[in-house]
Amino acid sequence: MNRLLTVCILLFSLSLTTVVSKGQSPALVECFEERTFRYTGGKYKDAEIKYRLHSPQTIRYGRTFPLVIHLHGRGEAGSDNTRSLRHLDSILPVLTGPKRQDFFLLVLHCPSETPYWDFRSTKDGTLDVLVAAMEHVIAENPVDKKRITVTGVSSGGWGVWELIMRHPDMFAGAVPTACSAPQQLQRLAALKQTPVWVIVNKGDRLVNIEPLPMAKQVINRSGGSMTFTEANAPLLGHNAFVPAMKDYNCIRWMLAQKRGSWLSPLPGVIVQKPNSLLLAFLMYFLPFAIIVFLLWENICELVSTLYQSVRKQIGKI
Repeated sequence: MNRLLTVCILLFSLSLTTVVSKGQSPALVECFEERTFRYTGGKYKDAEIKYRLHSPQTIRYGRTFPLVIHLHGRGEAGSDNTRSLRHLDSILPVLTGPKRQDFFLLVLHCPSETPYWDFRSTKDGTLDVLVAAMEHVIAENPVDKKRITVTGVSSGGWGVWELIMRHPDMFAGAVPTACSAPQQLQRLAALKQTPVWVIVNKGDRLVNIEPLPMAKQVINRSGGSMTFTEANAPLLGHNAFVPAMKDYNCIRWMLAQKRGSWLSPLPGVIVQKPNSLLLAFLMYFLPFAIIVFLLWENICELVSTLYQSVRKQIGKI
């Protein structure tokens, strides 16, 4: 009897360990408030939609904060409103502790019967529900509308692509992970104001990286900004979200994005501190100063030529 009890305790402990290993640790769950809202549209009629929201530690009157949206993978669909948090342990230091950053983080939970975010969700309106949840959060909280970014993993990565293509004027940045890129070139060309940083794992057999260079070419030639990175994390397999956040600090890159700001770091730039003046100096002012220094004589000659030309034109008048 004692042996049977011991085996049961070990099995129970193992099951708890499995839950924690999937990213649903108590410390992570405590960072998010469980919320719901009512939604009607498409096949939904006054449906109770579940989502999780992480909020800034201190909210002061007159101050607004960035909003990050996370789209979970197909395996995290369900109804418990916690499975959707899987993989977010990788950004736990940014959510709590001394390295905490103040921002909102929205995680909507796809129901089991409609686990996809991408183009397959067009008929059931999953992304429409997400946008409604986002608008609901913005209406109730001090969100900076110029600093809304989105990320996702696997099926959620495809959902990121579909979301920013449907709403090219809404997001300040996007980080799709563990996915490739759509081949809808006309829609990609519209992403002129949404920087995109794609992260995939080397050797991930579930991701075909061949469309990524073409997508990058289309977006960049259209005036946008995109890059893709192959992370060297073979032990994580298909999960490229963890190295994206741990090795490349993509969450800080997202928090540093602002629509219409030329100080926002480009995709592929690892950011140690959001909105850093040192980063802005190194990325923009220092290269400009070096170019001016190297071309100073040519610049002076050009200015002198233009000055003489203007004087001649005035003299003719």
